[in-house]
Amino acid sequence: MISLGLNRLIARQGRAGMKKLTRNIRILFGLIALSVGWMVYQIYSPAALQPIRLPGEQRFQRHYTPQRVDRFWMRAQQEVYKSQGELLAQNEREMRKGMNYRKLIRGNPNDQAIALTFDDGPHPQYSYQLLAILQRYRVKATFFVVGKMAEQYPEIIRAEQASGHLIGNHTYHHVDLTKIPVDEVETEWLACNDVVQAITGNRIHFCRPPGGDYDTQVITAAMRSGLTTVLWTDDPGDYASPGEVTIEQRALRRIGNGGIVLLHDGNPQTIDVLPQIIERFQRDGFHFLTVDAMARSVEKMRK
Repeated sequence: MISLGLNRLIARQGRAGMKKLTRNIRILFGLIALSVGWMVYQIYSPAALQPIRLPGEQRFQRHYTPQRVDRFWMRAQQEVYKSQGELLAQNEREMRKGMNYRKLIRGNPNDQAIALTFDDGPHPQYSYQLLAILQRYRVKATFFVVGKMAEQYPEIIRAEQASGHLIGNHTYHHVDLTKIPVDEVETEWLACNDVVQAITGNRIHFCRPPGGDYDTQVITAAMRSGLTTVLWTDDPGDYASPGEVTIEQRALRRIGNGGIVLLHDGNPQTIDVLPQIIERFQRDGFHFLTVDAMARSVEKMRK
């Protein structure tokens, strides 16, 4: 059948026409081969095989090495949270020296309000449980997220935003900012800013240094990045998993007007005890604010 078809085609076209047809077919197959080759090159070229850099990672291209990142995490493991007394003492020293940094330690003392803040997320195992509890009690909170974690779980960040919570900056790698090179401090802030803005479409305005560890360079780098530093008045120490009863007792021990409570959304003990903490605050007459609303209340009080 094929030979019969070819014979008829040759008879119709003549030998000259057949040569032209053959040449056109060769050109066509040549073009197809070139297209396939180009697609293969695009897929398997060295440039294409490089890992895709997400918004935060782009900030680290100039000095991004596994060794540096490993050192970041080693420092983070050595992190020690500052106590409320240490934070207040540091604030008093700064005030005596006329260092009026843009930061928030406590809200309006005349407003019976509390800010619940959650660090170190998002966490796929626990963050949604936390959001469900907050929704049940109609509480708005502030999440200080780690940029690298946010890149892995952007859907959680969107869920937090959609629920009316505030997203804050907790650095990109979660490191002690006082122990890394000065030029990388601002990069940590900006990289997390980039990630969250890429996910939510909104800029971040508030940040929290891991462990509450900051110095002049850290807080001025935050200010240059458009950030107000938020610390806390109450730390139940839930990151150490001391037990649900201990977390609840510590959270309720000294709470007062304008209190900022430091919690973590990656701890199952925090998830289990949070309803009791919220119910107790509500029975005592407190209402809940995000830190941006708390900051506005402070500004209004000062005017």
